[in-house]
Amino acid sequence: MRTRLLERALMLAVGLAWFSAPAAAQPGLRLDISITPATITFPLSDPDTVPIISATPIQVTYRVRQNNGPWTLTVLASGDLIAGASTVDISNVTWVATPAPPFQNGVLSKTVAQRLASGTDNINPARQGQVTFRLANSWTYTAGLYTQTIVFTLTAP
Repeated sequence: MRTRLLERALMLAVGLAWFSAPAAAQPGLRLDISITPATITFPLSDPDTVPIISATPIQVTYRVRQNNGPWTLTVLASGDLIAGASTVDISNVTWVATPAPPFQNGVLSKTVAQRLASGTDNINPARQGQVTFRLANSWTYTAGLYTQTIVFTLTAP
């Protein structure tokens, strides 16, 4: 079975950046996704008073056309947050997403793509969801600008 993929990558740091990558196409199936803004930041906060830091929400706009089955939107981190030789485990980054359904909350992973949203059939016109990334704040993190890439993938068989 051939699957249509559409990917957008975000660079999680104290910010994010995105790009698209073409993928194999199933005849007729059309998938669209966009992520805005292109960057996010986690504000500096005292872990004693702000144990969870929320970034500004991103907006996910998606459209699924000429589809007669399920579709899934996943996210996968390319690794842990990195600042020079220092790292913070990516599982310290979670998200809250709306509307539910089709969106769901989750925890970032560097090994298994995590479902962010799913549904069936067509989505036309385009719909939008909001995702707020959250970082578990800790005094154990070494000071620095941490970065990582997160890939958003929209698939439909």
